[in-house]
Amino acid sequence: MKLSLTTGRPWLLDRFRNPSLLLEGVGPDDERADLPEEDVTEEEEAQMDRATLAAIGGEDLTEEIALVDRMLRVTSGARHDADVKIQALGDWIRANLCPDLGKPEAQWLERRVLIFTEYTDTKRYLMEQLGALIAGSKREEERIAAFHGGIGEERREQIKAAFNSDPAKSPLRILIATDAAREGVNLQNHCADLFHFDIPWNPGRMEQRNGRIDRKLQRAKEVRCHYFVLTQRSEDRVLEVLVRKT
Repeated sequence: MKLSLTTGRPWLLDRFRNPSLLLEGVGPDDERADLPEEDVTEEEEAQMDRATLAAIGGEDLTEEIALVDRMLRVTSGARHDADVKIQALGDWIRANLCPDLGKPEAQWLERRVLIFTEYTDTKRYLMEQLGALIAGSKREEERIAAFHGGIGEERREQIKAAFNSDPAKSPLRILIATDAAREGVNLQNHCADLFHFDIPWNPGRMEQRNGRIDRKLQRAKEVRCHYFVLTQRSEDRVLEVLVRKT
């Protein structure tokens, strides 16, 4: 199979020169951080389409298509397997936030956790998975919130106030945040635990995330910033280097 495109499209290359969402995502200083998620997703998909067109013009894609086919076969076979990261996160939540999780009206401890993810899709996935995990616990619908670009200033301040307030008064326990919250947001008042569910390959961005709770006026003597390591992956060697440099 050979895919060919009409040549002579300088506008295509011009628009491809800055695929910012594909390279960096939406940062807190990006004007798109205040846009609705649907608008950002639409632009991201458009950038992906433009990048694909710019990259494959006139090339033979036989090998790439065969690789995609193999990837689809692998993922199809594993799509119903348990997510080990969700399992590990669930074990941590059960041990540290809600010991009776799984029982009707399970009580929550007065402790909180901040979970960072790089992608909007992963944020939605976490909301869905953790929502199912804590189903049936006491005031379950008030235990999780999401902090991301486009939620509006009023909602943003409501979430910050709830997360920073006394856990005996506010039921919020789990805050899932995209990198829109990695700078300029103080969340240390009643939280000393953070998870990097997705890893940004930039030590500075990791440290900015950690700085949401690892900062002055932190009440706890120790702050714990967690990340996941899959021991069979050679890629996690990169993570080791990043953490050591940070």
